[in-house]
Amino acid sequence: MPGLRRAIVAALPLALFSPTADADIGVPLIAIFLPPMWFAFVPIVVVEAVVLARRLDISLARAVTPAFVGNLLSTAIGVPLLWLVLAVMELICCGTARGLNTFGTRLYAVTIQSPWLIPYEQDLRWMVPCALVVMAIPSFAASVILEAPVNRLFIRSVPGRSLWRATAAANLCSYGMLALLLWPAWKLTDRMPGFWGLIGEWFVEATFKAVSVLTGRR
Repeated sequence: MPGLRRAIVAALPLALFSPTADADIGVPLIAIFLPPMWFAFVPIVVVEAVVLARRLDISLARAVTPAFVGNLLSTAIGVPLLWLVLAVMELICCGTARGLNTFGTRLYAVTIQSPWLIPYEQDLRWMVPCALVVMAIPSFAASVILEAPVNRLFIRSVPGRSLWRATAAANLCSYGMLALLLWPAWKLTDRMPGFWGLIGEWFVEATFKAVSVLTGRR
């Protein structure tokens, strides 16, 4: 375990800044989606505030604060923590390579193993986009679950059901925009390799520490 952890940390810049590159240690998917999420934070807040204002018939100024606080919670804590939990679960029970010889094994590789992709080197070009789509589903659900109570806290005059629907609609728009901003945001990450390297290393270390604690392997 320690040797594998050191190998992953050493190879992390490759995973962080070359999402389609070959990597013997696989690809922690958080290295692909977290930089765009953080770089797109302000546009996402604006988009969600506009959607909330229109869906709930409130002023844009009233919608900005809950959109900001809710997205800060989901982007900085919720979605990264979700990935960490899923990655730990995968490494404990589902991290064995099964190959890509059948449709079932290919599906398994980009669904169950989507948090931390197995290094099927030449296939990462199609695996990464598929895994991102898969990961977007629980991430979307987590964002709505975290942001709706925040919206409720700031917008008390709206019925709960309408507020949950508006939150879901706002996140649907922001996730669509995030998909469009994926490549431009990735180009921006190239300007801050040291920062993203530290963030990525922290998540890798946290994942392996959690696996060690849960399995009793040091």
